[in-house]
Amino acid sequence: MTVNSARPEPLQEVIPIRRISLSDKIIDQIVDLISRNVLQPGERLPSEKDLCKRFGVGRATLREALRSLAVMGILDGRVGEGTFVSHNNQRYLERNLQWGLLLDPKKVGDLLETRLMLETQTAFSAARKATAADLEAMEGTIQGMENSVDRPEQYLRFDLEFHLLVAQATQNTILHQLVSMTRGYLQAWIKESLVSPPSRPEDRHRAQTSIREHRAVLRALRSGQAEQARQAMRAHILSSSADLHQHLEQTST
Repeated sequence: MTVNSARPEPLQEVIPIRRISLSDKIIDQIVDLISRNVLQPGERLPSEKDLCKRFGVGRATLREALRSLAVMGILDGRVGEGTFVSHNNQRYLERNLQWGLLLDPKKVGDLLETRLMLETQTAFSAARKATAADLEAMEGTIQGMENSVDRPEQYLRFDLEFHLLVAQATQNTILHQLVSMTRGYLQAWIKESLVSPPSRPEDRHRAQTSIREHRAVLRALRSGQAEQARQAMRAHILSSSADLHQHLEQTST
């Protein structure tokens, strides 16, 4: 596959590297270009000679950066063909964002605040628009949570599905996408703290508390009480957020 000549040359945005850790700087620029779709999946990069000239580095430095990007699954080197942007690079970029959140308390706080505003509104709207089928599906996810308290991966899957179903019940596709995105960023956190293997009594208690909070949300949705649904969702998110903040404090000390 060759570079699409119908659109502007993507590597025009590359700037010469003049600081230490040259290979890391190259990696940062290429990841940034891919994340903004300047470089697209399946696209072939220019030759090593051209890239060295564009970045202002030697061939050894460039190859070090390209090898690292290949190991991460961002680039795909093909013998005799060249270096291409991997079709699976999005997995790395999403995972990088998730773990970046783990290291930045400010971003975690911002994300939790965004989730609180977003999901309380989805609960409010869902109370007015949820169908019988929506409510039945939500009940199924809570039962799934109850049956998988000792299996964290399954528990987390049912937990996530409940929140996505609430968003889906708003009949607003944008709200559903936003909830899916924000919850996706938090998955690493939630898996790490809220649904860790319940080897201690407090772990099981925390899981059971979360189930009760989900049931409170569902009861409000069933009754069509929009403000009650908003408050029930707010209580649940504040409760789970407190656990996340506590986990952050423990891991940062």
